[in-house]
Amino acid sequence: MTTATSLLHEGKMRFAGGHPEESIDLFSKAAEEGCNPVTVYLNRGAALMAMKMYKEAEADFDRVLENDADNERALYYRGIAHMANGDYAEAIRDLNASLERNHNRGVAFLARGIAYAETGQEEEAAADFKNATVLSNIEVEGFMNLFGTNRSQFYRSMALLEGERGPWKMVLNDEEVEKLKNWLD
Repeated sequence: MTTATSLLHEGKMRFAGGHPEESIDLFSKAAEEGCNPVTVYLNRGAALMAMKMYKEAEADFDRVLENDADNERALYYRGIAHMANGDYAEAIRDLNASLERNHNRGVAFLARGIAYAETGQEEEAAADFKNATVLSNIEVEGFMNLFGTNRSQFYRSMALLEGERGPWKMVLNDEEVEKLKNWLD
């Protein structure tokens, strides 16, 4: 195994073991040693997201996309980083591109629904939230952990779910609305 591959492997192990700070260091060293930029920056970007370093994560996902413009995971994660930074229009753009490449990443519907709601696109948000209600709590837990305590930034989404107007009541039943509110709360 080469030094770069060894560092990448160790970084993945540290990240999986709950040590994102250590993994960032190892991924950076792997990059310096000439590791595949798509692999190393995708992994380091994910670790940066775990550390709530969203701008830095965006930069790593940009690097991935410079080398592989169709990388669905980089588009998804960059969309999430944009959301965390309040850049909802950019998040929608990236999440659209991610979903075009992978219709099975269900949690992307939840993320895009939130971004739509936060930009006042209620009908689009309702449709995505309807799709998201089939997600398992485990999928959503991983997604919400990316935001930590920042989830309160989704005030428009919560207001719409608590309101009596708009497409929510036509598209979502009470059980689905309650499930979404619990996820966002």
